Amino acid sequence: MGFEDDVFISYAHVDNETLAAGQDGWISLLHERLRKRLRQLLGEEVKIWRDPKLQGNDEFADTLVIRVSKAGVLLSVISPRYIKSDWRRKELSHFCHEADRGVGLTINNKSRVFKVVKTHIPRERHPPELSGSLGYEFYEYDEATGKAREFRADLDDRRYWDKFEDLAQDISQQLIHLRSLSSAANPAAKTGASSFEEMAAMPSSYPTRHS
Repeated sequence: MGFEDDVFISYAHVDNETLAAGQDGWISLLHERLRKRLRQLLGEEVKIWRDPKLQGNDEFADTLVIRVSKAGVLLSVISPRYIKSDWRRKELSHFCHEADRGVGLTINNKSRVFKVVKTHIPRERHPPELSGSLGYEFYEYDEATGKAREFRADLDDRRYWDKFEDLAQDISQQLIHLRSLSSAANPAAKTGASSFEEMAAMPSSYPTRHS
C-alpha cells in the first residue's frame, strides 16, 4: 500500500501562466508553499508531484497514469480549462478507480481527492467525481454582478492564506491517516509511524500566520 508520491497535483497548464514577466505561476506557488507547509505540519519531507510542462507523446501519458495511481492524495485545481481537458478528467477518473481498488477513496469519511477551485465554475459543471465536494474556493463570487474575483496569491491577501491553511491542514491530516493505515498493513515498515500517530492525537493548534 506504499505510495510513491504523497500528493499528485492535477491541473491545466494554462492556469500556471503569468500575466506579467518575472512572476511565478499560480500552480508553482501553490506547489512550493504546500511542500513547505506540509513539511512544517508533519515534521518531515512530503513528496508532491506534478508534470511541469505539457508533453505530447504516449509514453509520457502512460507515465502520468502510473504516477497518479500511486499517489496518496490527488489535488485537482478546477478551472475552465481543467473542465475542458480530457486528460485532466482522465487523471481524476483513474485516481478514483485505483483508490477504490486499494484502501478506498475516503478515509475517516474524508475524500482523498482535494478540490481546489481556482476560478468560479457553476457546481453543475464540476466533474461528477467532485460534485459532492465543497472544495476550497480561492475566489469570491458576487451574486449581484455575476462576477468572480480570484484571491491574489501574494502575501497581502489574507483570504488566500486562510484558504491555503485550511487546505494544508486537511491534507496533512489525510496523510497522517494514510500513513497509519500503511503501517498497520505492513508492520515491518513502521519507521516514523509512531510520530504520525502521536501527531494525529494532538489538538489542532497550528499557527496561522505566514511569512
